[in-house]
Amino acid sequence: MRLLTFKFFVLALLGFVSFSSAADRYEAENAIPAGDHSDSTATNANASGGAFVVMREGSLLFTVTVAKAGFYTLYVNYSQPNDENGKIQNVTVNGASVGQISFPYITTLTSIKGISKLKLNAGENTIGIVKYWGWVNVDYIELTDYVETPFSIANALVTPNPSEAAKKLYSFLYENFGKKVVSGVMTNNVMLNDGHYTPCSLANQTELAWIDSVSGKTPALIGFDFLHSTGLNSDQQWHQGYTAATIAMAKTLWAAGGIPTYTWHWMDPSGTVEAFYSPSTTNTATDFNLNKAFKDSTTYAAWDSTSTEFKAILRDIDSTANHLKILQDAGIAILWRPLHEAAGKWFWWGYKGAAPCKALYRLMFERLVNYHKINNLVWVWVSDESGDALDWYPGDDYVDIVGRDYYYDPRQANHSSLVGSFENMKSIFSAKKLIALSENGSIPYPDSMVADGSNWSWFMPWYGDYTMDGWAHDNTAKDWNLIMNNDYVITLDKMPGWDNYTENIQTHYTVQAKPKLVLKGRSLSLTLATSRNLSVELFDLSGKRIAMLHKGPLSAGIHEFPIGSLPTGVYVTKMQEKSTYWATTISIP
Repeated sequence: MRLLTFKFFVLALLGFVSFSSAADRYEAENAIPAGDHSDSTATNANASGGAFVVMREGSLLFTVTVAKAGFYTLYVNYSQPNDENGKIQNVTVNGASVGQISFPYITTLTSIKGISKLKLNAGENTIGIVKYWGWVNVDYIELTDYVETPFSIANALVTPNPSEAAKKLYSFLYENFGKKVVSGVMTNNVMLNDGHYTPCSLANQTELAWIDSVSGKTPALIGFDFLHSTGLNSDQQWHQGYTAATIAMAKTLWAAGGIPTYTWHWMDPSGTVEAFYSPSTTNTATDFNLNKAFKDSTTYAAWDSTSTEFKAILRDIDSTANHLKILQDAGIAILWRPLHEAAGKWFWWGYKGAAPCKALYRLMFERLVNYHKINNLVWVWVSDESGDALDWYPGDDYVDIVGRDYYYDPRQANHSSLVGSFENMKSIFSAKKLIALSENGSIPYPDSMVADGSNWSWFMPWYGDYTMDGWAHDNTAKDWNLIMNNDYVITLDKMPGWDNYTENIQTHYTVQAKPKLVLKGRSLSLTLATSRNLSVELFDLSGKRIAMLHKGPLSAGIHEFPIGSLPTGVYVTKMQEKSTYWATTISIP
């Protein structure tokens, strides 16, 4: 079924909702081609205007006009018959990058929400769909008014009986979400080249020393890696020294009031090769096959505990638990982001697809939390924005925070707020989780984040020339000085100190019983046991709001909301009471 866009108005006297086509549509064949001109126009009877553009190596620039300055939502009608893994294109507004659109595999034209929130000036603007990775057919773009969804974030960790340190860490991030952004950076050389594997201090660690020299500030959050803790050479002194140095620096950072976060570039569990990349890349790769750890690699319903692969996985998790236990015993909590960037499939843990990766994450959670009793972790899941992002998601019961790793590609310096990506993440995960820029190149400028409502919990540029003004000038000395001395940014000197900090989580919402809403003929029937103050809205599958069916008080009893001539298809109802909302899928025959 081809998804259409509708605007609505309520005809109160007639008692039903009428729908009409939106007017803010811009045909791809009328856009200005840019870059390589191998793009072509193809006629198609199912396309709007009878044609679409086959994007190959070029880009499309749409000139759009809006009556007032503000935020809008961008939709794209497209098909992508080229790659079952999906394709990605960059998006610009008035020449500045605002994010990316992931185009899932589909052979027929369909509409998707491309950018959930972008800012346009009153009058004429230029929106670009800019060549990044892969071919895609573009029929048209559409703009609708941006409709904000409030956050409904749980005020408790997914770990049962979390440590006091973990509760303090999450509480601090929870309280500051939407108000401040925590500054961060990834480390690389964590120990001195003195033959004794002496851990670096905060002052002499390379990236931190450089940031301090150009801004007078130290990031509050520092990234470490367990990449040398397991694998082929993990029993070697240098590798063990590296892991020990990260733990020592994490202790120093926590004592100074900072936040340690750990990534795990998990080396080949079989110990055959010193690598974590999958065969999908040109890097040194491992052919470790996660599928072989399951009894049935079509259902992934059960692990094969007798398999060599499962035993290797469990051995590495148990080994990592020993390092985490050192931090736990020292009263230190960490942001823990295992199996990051899985959907890219460039690491072995994502190479075989979503189902085995999700099972692996849950196995790790169960093994660390329930078997080893590790309770000092705040669990971070790193997602992309593609149409199958939820297929990879381990689930709300296993994740405290969702993160987005974002690099501009082709590599460039660009300090835009990334509000489009922020809003996409918010939409994908139903506004239930804190959202972080868990790894990045250029850091969004704080004033842009505030202006756009792009409220990342923290940022963390990668080490080396991503941090220290490398060839692409991702983050210059001037940038760091501007960013770190902005009142919106939390630096290490602005942290309260963990011994001085008291948990102060204010509940964002009160859980209410879900009202019963069902489809009866051409009406939605709502049954309430008590009087409620509700809004009831209707959306199509791309996320476009079609109708506001009700907003305000309702008495106890049964209420009918006619849906009139709404076309056959699958839709989503959204009921909201204060900051709590419920979504229900309905199918209209």
